[in-house]
Amino acid sequence: MKLFSRNALPADAAGHLDATVGRRRQVLAWARTEDGYLIGLRDRLVRIASEEVTELGWHDILRGGWDDENKTMRWTVMSTGEKVSVPLVEPRSFPEVFKERVEATFLFQTSVYPKPGKTVTISARRNLMDEHSPVLWTAHPAMGVRMDEETIAFTEAELGRLRAEYAF
Repeated sequence: MKLFSRNALPADAAGHLDATVGRRRQVLAWARTEDGYLIGLRDRLVRIASEEVTELGWHDILRGGWDDENKTMRWTVMSTGEKVSVPLVEPRSFPEVFKERVEATFLFQTSVYPKPGKTVTISARRNLMDEHSPVLWTAHPAMGVRMDEETIAFTEAELGRLRAEYAF
């Protein structure tokens, strides 16, 4: 760790990170939370809460961002639907890095309309944790849109068309 690096982690956070991720890591930003740290690496978000360390690939964040009014980072985990809210004691540059890293996973995104008033967002995203992994194509209905058989069939057809058109 560099002696005067602006991203130098406190010793306790660095110890947890080394034990989990290893010493070959690039810290882009970190923030102090009420019970630990949020750390933004090039390829993932690491949360240290008390003694527990969890990792989340930036590609697995469906939506999220900084709530300035409540001084809280919020996100929804795409693979589980879990909604996470973490108050920050010392945000530093973490909110900006969070936004940039999530956006860096998107190769393509568009909205399709299976019926009037129904919107489904289709995205193609890359996994920054594994440069050899295939592009992850996902479809997410807007709030209140029910994925009935007709909507699913339309969405699957659009996914197929877009995959062929944008052969990432």
